[in-house]
Amino acid sequence: MSHLQEQHWQKLFGFVTTEGSSMYGTWTVYSPTKEVIKSSQGIRNLRANADRTVITHTNQFPSPDGTTLEKQWLIDKQTCNLPDGLLHPANPSKRAVVLVDYGANAWFYKKLETGCSFSVELFLKHEDWNTSIGSIYTETGDLERILYILENSVRFPEMPAMGTEIETLAGNWIGTKQAIAPNLNISQPEEIHELLLDPTVGKNKTFFLPGGVVVNIPEKLKLGEAFEIIAGKFFPPNKYKRLTAKYDNSGTFEQLISEIFDLQD
Repeated sequence: MSHLQEQHWQKLFGFVTTEGSSMYGTWTVYSPTKEVIKSSQGIRNLRANADRTVITHTNQFPSPDGTTLEKQWLIDKQTCNLPDGLLHPANPSKRAVVLVDYGANAWFYKKLETGCSFSVELFLKHEDWNTSIGSIYTETGDLERILYILENSVRFPEMPAMGTEIETLAGNWIGTKQAIAPNLNISQPEEIHELLLDPTVGKNKTFFLPGGVVVNIPEKLKLGEAFEIIAGKFFPPNKYKRLTAKYDNSGTFEQLISEIFDLQD
């Protein structure tokens, strides 16, 4: 196992203990017209074995009738920690990569395939909070739904009310940009002097969601066209974090880009 793979595993799971830790989330599913399809609660739990070589990932979904639906995966370092990222044990076509200690990471398909569904989940972590945005597409490449998960390490959060969307910018925002490639190499930090809420300049559709979340995603994916799946969030009082999963013309994952902006005084 290479040094990069070992380093990547530690960034993903170095904080996980044998006792385990949970994130308590509100999971909201939006249609492509931004209608709420459903909203429910979910708990994500990660627990390590003694030498942190196997991570047990459990998702629990409590129901009003008192029952709980549970899904569980074993993430084995020997078989899942690959040179191109972390293999999803339930779907070998998926990988996860992380830039900063579980603070900027993604689950994604390695490649867009004709006749296959496709999704990317982007994780934006800040202090005790995690926001993850899943962009989910049909077998024909059409945007099917957007999954917005808001999680806290202590309690189930209330989903922000409609009307807390941020559609315009004020002030001067300066950012730092880094990217991780499929071979796990991370680029040197690069300074950015402008924050655009739609970095694709109209190529993608922009969804402004409650709580300062901005999602820039294609309404349709087509083989032969490069595309980007983008999600960002404003964190009070003056920070904006954004992730971009970039794919080339062949539909192959190219890089995950992390941008962190701060409002200047």
